[in-house]
Amino acid sequence: MTKKILFKFLFLAFCSHFSSGQVTDFITGLDQPNRLIIDNNMIYVKGVATPGEIIQIDLNEPTPSANVLFNSLPASSDPLGIGNIAKQGDVIYLSYLNDITGESTLASFDINSPTVLNDIVTGLGYVAALAIYNDELYFTNEDLSGGGTSLKKIDITISNPPVTTVLNGLTNPQDMEFNANMLYIGDRDAGGGTGIIYAVDVTSGTPMLDTFITNVNARGVHVYNDYLYFSAGGVINKAPFADPSNITTEAIDNDGAPEFLRDVVISGNFLYMPQETSGKIVTKEDQTLSIGNAEFGNRDIAMYSKYDKVTFKGLSSANSKIKLYNLNGQLVLHSIVNANDNSIDTSILSSGVYLLHLEGHKTYKIVK
Repeated sequence: MTKKILFKFLFLAFCSHFSSGQVTDFITGLDQPNRLIIDNNMIYVKGVATPGEIIQIDLNEPTPSANVLFNSLPASSDPLGIGNIAKQGDVIYLSYLNDITGESTLASFDINSPTVLNDIVTGLGYVAALAIYNDELYFTNEDLSGGGTSLKKIDITISNPPVTTVLNGLTNPQDMEFNANMLYIGDRDAGGGTGIIYAVDVTSGTPMLDTFITNVNARGVHVYNDYLYFSAGGVINKAPFADPSNITTEAIDNDGAPEFLRDVVISGNFLYMPQETSGKIVTKEDQTLSIGNAEFGNRDIAMYSKYDKVTFKGLSSANSKIKLYNLNGQLVLHSIVNANDNSIDTSILSSGVYLLHLEGHKTYKIVK
């Protein structure tokens, strides 16, 4: 007998109006956290006061706590510190800087063996930002001889990879992240010091710095669904990729002693942000992703477990795009539906929680 499972979909109403709100403490007692990345509901934290340390916070735990994952930079008489971090699979890639010589090294470690650090490229200038696309590690590099800051890349699948220059012309990049083949770079001093977020198509024959947002002192950037979230002037804003002029403020610390929100990552409908001075990770629910009960076309949306599909009712004959994201904001499935073709196949997806966006309608939270 076919077992029919009805899922209650929870809508996420996308709003264009101002939706900022006060942040609340999530993790305290850290040493000047200033950079976050997230993968599989695990937050990884890079700090300043303990410059060779990476902290992890498991959001799946009933009461998440901060635990040291990595503290294994090479022994040196010179002070060393981690510049930035990126992750692919079980491997974390990092840059670390010798504060005396000014040289940076790209290295990696497996999270299952975090005491073993493998150097990949040495002798670089200051590396402020890292991001991974198609097995290539992209990084910014401030030339030691004063030749400016460039975007470079290496192939992380081979040993002793050569360094390739992608483009020049950066000023003071802080962070960057991919949305498919588009790399978004927050350059806080570009544009004569006003700051620019650039978009770079790395698949182009000649990648260029295309302006995405101007007059923005961007410190951290984070891609989530169809939006770029970014830290600017100590607050967290977001802009849709389709209309970057439509900027809304999502989080701000406006208590009696407001502090700078240095970076942002998202899990579900919650933002997580480091406050470097007070040694905290703070959080806030994104009001534009607030959850409530919903029906589509006044009918339930049904999923039949036998067929591993989501079926929509009440669609018109016009085509509507479907995009399915995991809770890290990564696109995992896309399709077209209409009144005659009203189902999508989800058999390739693992069990878990997903965000399903139906073009021209709402975004729904589903559990498979």
